[in-house]
Amino acid sequence: MDIDLNEPTRPQLAALFGCSSRWIGELRAKGDLPADGASWTENLEAWLSMKIGRQDADALDLEAERARLAKEQADGKAMDNAERRRELASRTDMIAAGTGVIIMAVARLQQVGAQVALGDTKLRKRIETAINDVLTDISMTRVEKALGGGMDEEDAPEGSED
Repeated sequence: MDIDLNEPTRPQLAALFGCSSRWIGELRAKGDLPADGASWTENLEAWLSMKIGRQDADALDLEAERARLAKEQADGKAMDNAERRRELASRTDMIAAGTGVIIMAVARLQQVGAQVALGDTKLRKRIETAINDVLTDISMTRVEKALGGGMDEEDAPEGSED
């Protein structure tokens, strides 16, 4: 078998570039490398431009990442300043406010049975049971889980695992 020094084969290019001949075929199909019959120089130039082009893309990605990081840091400082000026409330303050509203609503709902049933103890008990069932479904635990918080494992009472 003669080696043609002017037109390399896929296996020769694969050996030179350190990849499989199948990958060379895929690169040719995508147009990243020239078709069969191209010279060593054309293949090498295409390989180098492909590699250098990727390095330039990486450099652009680095610049984009730096810009994103700078924007993120500026946003963080803006949020800190807004909180310091009391334009924003902290998450803890918002949870405390929400909890206060829920506690007031629960207290009012628990009075409904006595107000509606007047003297009928069976009706009062049915109303209170229905309200307590609903309140159990929308308990603080569910609200905390929806917020992504809740009690830490060490704060949770024993035997209260879901």
